[in-house]
Amino acid sequence: MPSSPAKTKLKRQEIVGLVAQHLLQEGFRNSGLRALAKSIPMSDRMVIYYFGSKDALVSEALLLLADGLAASLESVLPDQQASGAKIVKALVDSALVEESRPMLRLWFEIVGLAVRGDEPYKTTAGLFLARWEEWISGKLEPKQRHRALALLAQVEGEVMIHLLRE
Repeated sequence: MPSSPAKTKLKRQEIVGLVAQHLLQEGFRNSGLRALAKSIPMSDRMVIYYFGSKDALVSEALLLLADGLAASLESVLPDQQASGAKIVKALVDSALVEESRPMLRLWFEIVGLAVRGDEPYKTTAGLFLARWEEWISGKLEPKQRHRALALLAQVEGEVMIHLLRE
């Protein structure tokens, strides 16, 4: 008996969540289709059945992580508006806590793959950046909103340098 669309949607969400956790733990070094399927656990054929391709599954898992990260930004700086310096400090401080390390490692892997032009990483990295830029812009005074991307670049640079010096 075929599964209902609601059951299929729930199963897909469950799979995406498990794959997102796998990527946070393992990064992309162990992210072949068989390794992802094993982490679910499910056959690689069933993964293809639900998602069509490994890239589609990875893309959905990365977007789930992006949504979680975007939602967590409000707890970092709940003030309606803040100075650029306050935003940078809050984001860098929150990025450097131990709980953020898996996401940071994964993020910098995504960036490396995106810079090479690899999909779905290039598209996903663009979505992550757009969400962060929008959040920063919303925290700045209207006359300062054009600085959002520069502030994001500052955060990225400070975090990367800190991680490289550890």
